[in-house]
Amino acid sequence: MRDATFQQIAGEHRARWPLMEPQDYGKLAYQSEMGPEHAVSDPALALEEILAECRALPPDAPRRLPEAIGNGLCRFHLSPLHLSQEGLLPVLAMLFTATARRHRGTRQGLEARLAELEGLGVPGMGPWLRAYREEGCPPLHHSETFRRAYRPHYRVIAADYVPFLFVLLAVYPLWREGRPAIVAIDGRCGSGKSGLATMLAQVFPCNVFHMDDFYLPAGRRSPERMARPGGDMDVERFRSQVLEPLSRGETVTYRAFDRATGTERPAVEVPFRPLNVVEGSCSCLPALRDAYQLRLFLTCTVEEQRRRLLAREGPERLKAFETRWIPREEAYFAACHVEEESDLTVDTTDLPRTDG
Repeated sequence: MRDATFQQIAGEHRARWPLMEPQDYGKLAYQSEMGPEHAVSDPALALEEILAECRALPPDAPRRLPEAIGNGLCRFHLSPLHLSQEGLLPVLAMLFTATARRHRGTRQGLEARLAELEGLGVPGMGPWLRAYREEGCPPLHHSETFRRAYRPHYRVIAADYVPFLFVLLAVYPLWREGRPAIVAIDGRCGSGKSGLATMLAQVFPCNVFHMDDFYLPAGRRSPERMARPGGDMDVERFRSQVLEPLSRGETVTYRAFDRATGTERPAVEVPFRPLNVVEGSCSCLPALRDAYQLRLFLTCTVEEQRRRLLAREGPERLKAFETRWIPREEAYFAACHVEEESDLTVDTTDLPRTDG
């Protein structure tokens, strides 16, 4: 769901919904810029409204795929079938409110979108826009014509949540149960591990820990240890300082390793939360696997990995990845059967690049 220009988006909607009136185009412009920031911010209340809306839908209500509205947002259409999909509507309510928290539009951006509508040649658009601007550009409902013809029922959410919906649905039961739970995100460099961890933290109240903070100090890097898969990670310290306290429901105190200086940073305290995420290569070493309730493996093609790393690291750093880090990582995956032992594999090749 990569973004097109807003005028292209409006043109696609015009072809899909030919009975759109100026008010419907205005609503599209408003939602594309402002998102759901004017809507409810409480996930519980959002869920009540979504459930009521789905229950009121007729059994023959059409199923529609999410549709891009620009600015990294989409309309996620509701269906009565969603009532039977375990966890989907509660997760959708959380995505709706998470989108409202993270997305902020501006009046200037809205004006730019309204100006693009003027070039579409929609009958009555000019007078409608003048009246709408005089009103101060408030949130809009769909026109009666649109509602009667298409029966729209949807929520606006960030489009980047959609490809990971099955991951969010797998994490949701762990969050709902409220017991200590840890999700591990392992996978190839450049596949989006840290981006997915950030997404989970946006949606679910959780802590995120990074394996990069637990590199082994130079003084402990013996040839024997470095020859082992994941031998450059301080597995013992990570288990004792992070995994074991989390399993007991305790505050975590640890000192992150600074690779630039080769020293440990000052200690930080992370208050306990039932749901926790560990992201990074080597998070699923055999010595750590038993601590996790869900293990995810992220991957992408070699070509896409190289493109992302070149954009992220630059050509000089890319050489180090290709000659050192990627071979070590692939050896770890093969020796420890990381993907095979994971609960879910996520191929991010066709998704916009995220860090990790």
